[in-house]
This record gives sequence, C-alpha cells and structure tokens, in this order.
Amino acid sequence: MIKDMWTSWKRDSHFRLTEPSITIYKDGITFNASLNKIVDVTRFLNVMIELNHPDNEQASKVRFVLNNYEESEKNFKITRARTNEDNRRGFVACRNLIQFQPKLKRLSENKRSGRRLEVKRFGKDANSFYFDLNPCFESSVASTADLPTLGGVYRYFDKAEVVYIGRGKNIKSRSKDVQRNNWVFDKIEYSLISEEADQVLWESNFIEAFKKEFGRLPRYNEQSGAQILQLN
Repeated sequence: MIKDMWTSWKRDSHFRLTEPSITIYKDGITFNASLNKIVDVTRFLNVMIELNHPDNEQASKVRFVLNNYEESEKNFKITRARTNEDNRRGFVACRNLIQFQPKLKRLSENKRSGRRLEVKRFGKDANSFYFDLNPCFESSVASTADLPTLGGVYRYFDKAEVVYIGRGKNIKSRSKDVQRNNWVFDKIEYSLISEEADQVLWESNFIEAFKKEFGRLPRYNEQSGAQILQLN
C-alpha cells in the first residue's frame, strides 16, 4: 500500500502576494498590505498622483506621493478599511484618472490577477512610489486614417482574430506599406512607445506570447520579432 504524502497546494498568481503591489479598479486603486507596510500609509491622509508625460496617452509610469497637505482636486483622500484586521489597506478613489488614462482603463477591465501591478521603486523618504504602465494595446481605431503619426506597437484584427503584430517609428506611415493593400482587417489596436529599443522589445514579447498560445505566427506576420531578451 502506498503511503499518503500530503502536499499543500499553492494558489495561482503571476507574482508573490507578499510583494508590494496595487490593484486597479474602475473607480480607484488599492494598496496591498505589503505596500502599506513599506510606506506606512497610516502616517498619511492624502496622495498626489502624477504621470510621467503631459500627454496621458503616452505616459508609461504613475507616481504616488503620500502627504498630509489639504485635500484638493490634485490631492486625493486615502480611505482605509474600517475593520481592525484590514486597517492598513489604503484605497484611493480616482475614477476620472482611470477612465481617461487608456492603459489604466484597459487594466481595470481585466480579471483580478490582471489588474495587479507590482511596485518596485520607492522614494528616498518612503513616502512615494511608482509603477510602470506597460503597453497593452489600450487604444483602437477602425481605419488606418485614424492612426497616430507617433511610434509604438500595434496589432491588426480580423473579427476577433489577431492577424498581425508590428511596430514602427510612425504607426500611421507603416500602415501605408503597399504589402498591406490586400489585408483583411476591421480594427487596429496600438500602444504609443517613444523609444525604438522599447518598440522592438515589446513587439518581440507580444509575438512570442501569441506563438506560445496558438503555436503559430499571426496570419500576416512573415517572421518573429527581433530575437532579444525577454522582459524581466
């Protein structure tokens, strides 16, 4: 008779729950317990939220600066859970930011695990932190005429199928390539990325993710993205 060897099952998570993180909701952002311990949110009443670019569509980072200044339209109140066991968890109501910042809006529509973002960078006084807003094809158009003249990554859809993943210094200009005249598509999704090296990185990452899921390239991709190191 085989002896039982009981082993605890671990929950499925794309990063450790003990790591500091925030969760994006449609009406606000929550700090997890680990993040609250690092910044000690109980010391602060409010928080200023800053984007690293004046054009919110091009922002790639969000910074939170905790403070005790007077609450205002630029200084958001930190709400805490009322139960003793959860009083260190902070919530910031900022629906307007999430609905008007494309990446945050797209993230808020994901399943719970896809709405969590790990926080890795903190200010010197531990009263500030920021997290990355990675490209997630958060913007979309139905016609190439409506594409921006800026750089980034993009993907073409035919109904619900991704048929091409690409990048370019000028997304609109790339769409005019004569080889694409006969392509069948009904939507283009894109993310703006200013640095060419980052464009190459994300194009390769998205193509590899597609290949891993479907075992093939998108219909109109003739080759994989540049062979480079995967994202950390």
